[in-house]
Amino acid sequence: MAHVQRYGLHVLKIGAEDDSPSFAYTAGLYRTFAHPEVIILGLGLDTMHQLLNDVAASVREGRRFAAGDVTDEILEGYDVTFRAIPERHYRPYLGWANWFNEGLAYPALQLIYPDRERRWPWELGVTESFRRNQPVLETEPVPAWARDAV
Repeated sequence: MAHVQRYGLHVLKIGAEDDSPSFAYTAGLYRTFAHPEVIILGLGLDTMHQLLNDVAASVREGRRFAAGDVTDEILEGYDVTFRAIPERHYRPYLGWANWFNEGLAYPALQLIYPDRERRWPWELGVTESFRRNQPVLETEPVPAWARDAV
């Protein structure tokens, strides 16, 4: 709560496990700035934290991101895109944001980054490990590790 009061958001970081990638997400963007919460999967925890802080800085300056947007403002030298997160993924991935927003009635976006060759996870030529570390929640079913959470 103190982070949200001071910075407008709090970033939560979840380390990778055998059956799930690392991820980090915001709590507070929606309440503070009327902007969707944002999640990133599959990078180092500190990297994801910094990227989410960069998103928040852009939002503080008046920038708004929506599903389908592509921007080069967040990740130096690369475009990123945003996709809507279906509500089926809120409980497994956005636990504290659900608590902070008092339920599931808030929008959330996944920030998706390309591989080193600038290919998106859904494109041909992307490695299976890249896809596994960055599942595109918009089209993925709830993972086996999270089915009890749903």
